[in-house]
Amino acid sequence: MDDLMKQGLEYHVLIPTHSSHFNCCYFCGCIATEYDFSPPKKYLAFYLATKEAADFLQVPCCYECLEHLKACKAGSLEERRDFAKKKLAKKYQKALTIYEMWTTEELAGLDFSLRHSIAAGLQLGEETTNRITFPGFTFEAAGFEQKVSYQPPQYFAVFGEQFTTFRDALDFASKAYRIPKITLKEYFADHQNSFEKAINAIHKETADKEFQKQLKTLCGQFAKQHKQAVIFVHKQVDRYLSENEDMTIAEALTQLYETRVKPSLSR
Repeated sequence: MDDLMKQGLEYHVLIPTHSSHFNCCYFCGCIATEYDFSPPKKYLAFYLATKEAADFLQVPCCYECLEHLKACKAGSLEERRDFAKKKLAKKYQKALTIYEMWTTEELAGLDFSLRHSIAAGLQLGEETTNRITFPGFTFEAAGFEQKVSYQPPQYFAVFGEQFTTFRDALDFASKAYRIPKITLKEYFADHQNSFEKAINAIHKETADKEFQKQLKTLCGQFAKQHKQAVIFVHKQVDRYLSENEDMTIAEALTQLYETRVKPSLSR
């Protein structure tokens, strides 16, 4: 702090503009019992020497967020906010998953112990979701008012339907398109965070598997009926289908019979 004072600088207390946010953690919205310093005091010499961007703010903070932020070296309020939220999300990942995968209505059919466990996870998951989506608040520091720049995603789209939370969108998409939530969530993450791309990919993969199953069955039946090697039938049908995308498996087998099998029988 002596170094800070020598340079005519000081940590300015972040004061909420509206009374509803007094004693409120800026990072997650819980009751503030501590103060976080942006940048951390132990890295003050570094920021003064390097002139790296720093806000020099004393920020109202809850105990848990402060504990997480002890590992954060960032000097800006925005970076520290994002760091705290990521740590909260990681710590309560299990509860967040339960909150995404279950609804209160689905608890009725469970036995007591499982219902109690899932209910607790739902409550903790909802609380954590509220904390990691808490946008912060408008505040004053050093006589200047600062607006909140953080904005969580506005909505999630599912083929024209819009939802304000991922949980509601996941629940709707799972029920509407008959896809398990865990599968849909994985595909969502792997397909640019898009429900539409995820659902299309799942449907295509399902259709491809069903096609291959049907292909194997029909080729096997054809080979047995006409006393042909299965591998020969399969390769010929694959060739016909690759040459004509509109051809069905049945049509490909008919062509195989007419052009290869039938002539060999007449010799």
